Amino acid sequence: MFNLLTELSGNFAIILITVILLSNQKIFKQMLLKEETNLRERVFMAVLFGGLGIFATYTGVNIKGAIANTRELSVIFGGLLGGPFVGIGAGLIAGIHRYLFDPHGISSLPCAITTVFGGFFAGYIYIRTEYYERWKYGIMAGIVVVTLNMGLVLLMSKPFELAFDIVKTILVPMEFFNTLGIAILLLITENIFKEKDLMAAKQSAMALDIADKTLPYFLNPDNQSYSEICKIIEESTEADCVLMTGKDRVLASSREFGDNQYELYQRIIEDIGKDFESEKVAQINRLDKTYGATKYKTLVASPFYEEGKILGELVIMYKGNQVMGYKEEVLVERLSNLLSTQFELIKIEKLKREASRSEIKALQTQINPHFLFNALNTVVSMVRLDPDKARDLIINLSDFLRYNIESSLKLIDISEEIGHVKSYVGIEQARFGDRVNIEYYVDENVDIKIPMFIIQPLVENSIKHGMRANTTAEENRKITIKVSAYKDNFNSAVVSVEDDGIGISREIISKLESDTMNEKKIGLLNVHNRLKLIYGSGLVIERLEKGTRISFRIYHDKNEEFIRTGEKYELFNNR
Repeated sequence: MFNLLTELSGNFAIILITVILLSNQKIFKQMLLKEETNLRERVFMAVLFGGLGIFATYTGVNIKGAIANTRELSVIFGGLLGGPFVGIGAGLIAGIHRYLFDPHGISSLPCAITTVFGGFFAGYIYIRTEYYERWKYGIMAGIVVVTLNMGLVLLMSKPFELAFDIVKTILVPMEFFNTLGIAILLLITENIFKEKDLMAAKQSAMALDIADKTLPYFLNPDNQSYSEICKIIEESTEADCVLMTGKDRVLASSREFGDNQYELYQRIIEDIGKDFESEKVAQINRLDKTYGATKYKTLVASPFYEEGKILGELVIMYKGNQVMGYKEEVLVERLSNLLSTQFELIKIEKLKREASRSEIKALQTQINPHFLFNALNTVVSMVRLDPDKARDLIINLSDFLRYNIESSLKLIDISEEIGHVKSYVGIEQARFGDRVNIEYYVDENVDIKIPMFIIQPLVENSIKHGMRANTTAEENRKITIKVSAYKDNFNSAVVSVEDDGIGISREIISKLESDTMNEKKIGLLNVHNRLKLIYGSGLVIERLEKGTRISFRIYHDKNEEFIRTGEKYELFNNR
């Protein structure tokens, strides 16, 4: 019995040493953490644990024609770590070998069957359980497999008396080493999961910090912004240099390079880009030996994507010759995923803003056809009665139409918009004479830019609805309109149009505020929607004791944002 325990202890020690040596290897951690592995890596692990099972067979203790060993332990452990492929593969390798090793042995066939079954069972446990509970099921697997093995020996081996004697001798030691061994091995590997959780927490905190610091630069992308992003990543990761690249060129870096250095890194980028067809992270050590003179010796890179296609690479370099560990590779991969997400968000925001700008442009180009017909009729009537006034009217109308034809998304000085209002009022005064009076109160210190066609529609609304000029009952009503603009604070200015007309109905105010106004009413709704798209808030309408006041606020920072987003840019060229 003592000799048996000693030999089984030796078998287990070999497996234990192998697992400890593997515990810092990337492939081992990937399988243990249920991360993606390729066929070659899974075959390697299946052969490894199958090979450990074969070694256990060769070094086992011969007990009356049977071989007591830890073969099942190797196979079960492989399945619990690597999943069904590894477990079944290792089971087949070790099981078939066990039968061929001694095909006529008293326990050869039962041992071969249970070894294969152990691989299947361990793979099933891998699929159905999480790592923190796998040690319990691993112990159960060890007990089940060894018990099944002993049961098959009793059922299949002849003579029964010899089989019973073998089982009586080896059952307890094998149960003990298989169950205890699986528990110890799984508890050892649990540290990898704790390391993963700790690493994930630290890297998540770092990624959030980097995302927070880099967001302003992503919102206004250019080469300088990308350089600042590289500097932030370099500082956060304690790297020596960080590059952001396109598919075949360096876009930005955290450090200044000479032309020769840029050419060198562009050549490196082209080389490592080939690795991303099968790998998520590429690593080059002894960079100076492979590519010539450079003060950076170690490079690790990971691609970032747009719509599933590689957009470029994040490249992190170190001055020392060092092999990047698993956690460093995961960090680089996570940072590149962060960049992918940021670029996708930029694209969505850009499309959203472009859609808004297209809507603004469509709204701007609307001209009330009734106003144009009335203006032309007034010109016709004036040509014979007062040619000079007709000439002035035509000039005002041409200025008004030219302003509309030149409709654009640019912001203009408020004085230009006031000039447009004056052209419009000149046309209306030709129709209504002194019944329309307009006063301007624009602070000389107000230096603001505003969208085109913002004030004139409000003045038009005052004349049209404040006078009810289209009804004969109000044909003698007069109206005074006041256009004001003043600086409210360092970041905003207020513009208002006030009249002493009949006053706007509460129903219209309510519909405008609730966005339920008929879209065919293009006056107030037009201006209100455009202001909301640019500034986030629209018109403020007040009923006065006599008349109506309509005002809106212009924000300088929103103006700057509107101008920036109007510039067409591409995130990366030559993609």
